[in-house]
Amino acid sequence: MGARFFPRENNCLMKTLIEKHYPGIYCLILLAVLLLSPLPAIGKNDARISEIVPMNSDHELFLYFSLQDAFTDEMIKGIENGVPVTFSFFAELYRVYDSDVDRKIASQAFDHTLSYDPLKQEYYVQMEERSVENLTFTNFSEARASMTEINDLPLVDLSRLETGGRYVVKVKAKLAKKDLPMNFQSIIPFWQLWKFETNWHSMSFIYGNSGSTSKR
Repeated sequence: MGARFFPRENNCLMKTLIEKHYPGIYCLILLAVLLLSPLPAIGKNDARISEIVPMNSDHELFLYFSLQDAFTDEMIKGIENGVPVTFSFFAELYRVYDSDVDRKIASQAFDHTLSYDPLKQEYYVQMEERSVENLTFTNFSEARASMTEINDLPLVDLSRLETGGRYVVKVKAKLAKKDLPMNFQSIIPFWQLWKFETNWHSMSFIYGNSGSTSKR
């Protein structure tokens, strides 16, 4: 039988006080909860990148894409018990030639971090690629969408692209290793079961060819 999670609204204050004043005890409690939880199949990795869409403004090429099936039930329970989660994203643009050698034109690497405040019952998402304060959400669905949907990602200045040139965009994502603060190091074995790394997902286009990219 799996662990019983008590109603969040009745326990958020006690949880916060324990975490603040007795971090060692809180980690032992969380470790016990995870030990009693049913474990997912080791090596299972359903996360994937989908829907890569390049769009351009008058001066830049932007990317839109999404990360699918990254959150497991066990990961969500961990988040609601105070464990922050960070996803790392990687995007690369290559110029494709007739030879076997492609040339990398541009790349982007950035993190999205999700944390939960049990006292306020609010989720916070930090987007490294955007110079804004943390986004705040009151429900997990909206926070999950913010973590996994990438919009308006600037990739390269259009002046670096050749009209009629062939290009490939590649994107991947993974669970970052830097997720756990020092007081959560004891649950690393369970974090290992949550981790994922997608395959590279790619799409090709010819710059300047009608239909290859859309105007932003």
